[in-house]
Amino acid sequence: MKKFFLIILFLPFLIRANAQSITGTPEWGKLIDALEKENWQDAGKLSSMLLKKMPDSAPDDPVASVLRYMYIHSEAGLMNMNKLTKEEAIKHVAQFRGKFIVLPGHPVSTKEGFNTIQMVNGKTDSLFITATNNDGTSIFSFEYIVLKEKWPSDDFKNSEGKTYKVAGIIKSITVEGMAFPRFKIIVEQGLYQPFD
Repeated sequence: MKKFFLIILFLPFLIRANAQSITGTPEWGKLIDALEKENWQDAGKLSSMLLKKMPDSAPDDPVASVLRYMYIHSEAGLMNMNKLTKEEAIKHVAQFRGKFIVLPGHPVSTKEGFNTIQMVNGKTDSLFITATNNDGTSIFSFEYIVLKEKWPSDDFKNSEGKTYKVAGIIKSITVEGMAFPRFKIIVEQGLYQPFD
C-alpha cells in the first residue's frame, strides 16, 4: 500500500475546503502519481510549479498548504538520495517558515512508529511524526506539532488507529543527520481533525 500521498487522503479535506480548480488539472494528477512512485525530482518540480500558480493573497489556502508539504517532502527525498546537499535543501524550503501547512493523514498511535501521530513525552499538548518513504526505510523528517489547544489524553488514546490530519504554521525547518540527512520541522498553532 502506498504510504500517505494517496489522493483519497487529500481530496476529502480539499473538497470540504472548496478547493481551487488546481486540483482538477493534469499537473495535479501527475504530482500525485510522482509522489506515489517516489519520483522526488518530478514531485518537487510539479509542486513548486503549482504553488507559483496560487494567489499570494491566500496564504492559508488549504491547497497551497498541502502543496507546501508535498514540496518539502520531495526535497527531503532528494536530500536523502544525495541529489541535493543539506545546504541546497534547506535553502529551497526556508521560504515556508511562517506559512500554514497541512500534513498528510496519519493514524494515531500510542506507540513509537513511522508515519504515525504520537504524543511527545507522554503528553498531548504536542504531537510527533516520523515521516519516511513508502517502505519506511528512509527517514525524511521529524515533525513536531505544538497544538493550539491540548488534545485530551483520553480522546487521543481512544483515537488509536484512526487517521487524522494535522495542520499549523511552520515555526522552523532545520536539517539534522550526517550520513542520512533529514528535516526537523517545528509546527506551531497546531490543529488536528479526523478524516471522515
